[in-house]
Amino acid sequence: MPASLRDRLRFLGRLAANPSSVGAIAPSSARLARAMAAEADPSCGGPVLELGPGTGVVTQALIERGFAPERITAVEYDTRFADLLRTRFPAVAVVYGDAFDLVKVRSGERFAAIVSSLPLLNFPLAKRETLIEAALSRLLPGASYIQFSYGFGPPVVAPEGACVGLAARVWRNLPPARVWVYRHVENR
Repeated sequence: MPASLRDRLRFLGRLAANPSSVGAIAPSSARLARAMAAEADPSCGGPVLELGPGTGVVTQALIERGFAPERITAVEYDTRFADLLRTRFPAVAVVYGDAFDLVKVRSGERFAAIVSSLPLLNFPLAKRETLIEAALSRLLPGASYIQFSYGFGPPVVAPEGACVGLAARVWRNLPPARVWVYRHVENR
């Protein structure tokens, strides 16, 4: 059985077991993963934080974009996905935990990019806003918080001092998705 089919079956199994944490009917497509990775700049020094990596399609796209696996910390809430990521990407630091608790992730460190596949629209607005604000506070100057969403607008209005823009529409994803990029205004 091809790896992509195994990933889809694995994903459906995890979706059935915990729908609020998975939040999609299929893993992100390679096109969506590449569109997200394209918004992160590998020449910006520092670590990269990936939130909700699932089966690792965005992790792979970040590596293909030029990020050394050792620069990536991936925070995954599902233990089975976390184990799969550790097997597929042994040099990536995989953290089993809640991505909404950014304070505990590499405490005090700032990131060259934060790339999120979290199903934000499944969570209350206040929780989404808190995450975006926390993520923006952990970025290096000029760095971006990259989030995909199935919604027509950004999952959160940009907080004061930040902006959000549509970076890509990915029609060849199930369902079609949009890539949103948040930045500090002074870093534009």
